[in-house]
Amino acid sequence: MASPRSVARNIRLFRDQALSPAAQSAYLARVAINARDTAVRRGDAPPHWTTNVDGRQGAPESSVRPDGFILYKFNVMGLAAKAALQLCKERSPVRSGRYRDSWVVVVEGKPWTDDVADVPEGKEVMIVNPQPYARKIDTGAMKMSVPPGIVEAVRQSIQRKFPTVNAARAFVTVPSGLLDNAPYILRRNGRAKDRTAGKAITYPALILTRRT
Repeated sequence: MASPRSVARNIRLFRDQALSPAAQSAYLARVAINARDTAVRRGDAPPHWTTNVDGRQGAPESSVRPDGFILYKFNVMGLAAKAALQLCKERSPVRSGRYRDSWVVVVEGKPWTDDVADVPEGKEVMIVNPQPYARKIDTGAMKMSVPPGIVEAVRQSIQRKFPTVNAARAFVTVPSGLLDNAPYILRRNGRAKDRTAGKAITYPALILTRRT
């Protein structure tokens, strides 16, 4: 992706060539659109954005003033959620495929059924697996073909790739009726003090929020 410095240098070069104001605006629009499309094509930015031209939301790039600006605001949360969901599936053990395919995206307390890339910016996103053995797999209490700590490994990866997103691992409760097969009620006491018979288990989850 072209750096802001290189874009500014190119624009100054064309201005020095005494282009007309209309030609300068057209060139600025082409540079901005090309930089945007290049970033999306390389995977450096998601294919979802809003456009601000000279302070006007949604205005076309062609309307930019010769000395104006074009600002794209990308939906980073949607891209981060989609990447996190994919990583959770890739790191999951696969026997029947049930655990791998059970990861769910929850946005503001409700299951998200649309394209994950379309998750609105600024919303809290939770990625969780409602299978009753999800906690055992993640903590290593159940020996599997993959190492434990799936959620933590994904958290670290997302945090490195998306520094403007805050990624956290937490054990969460799942309200009845929110997700299929959850919550699971313990039939006997577990090792931890909070795992007593008759009590709903908590699930390891990845929580994504916009860093302010």
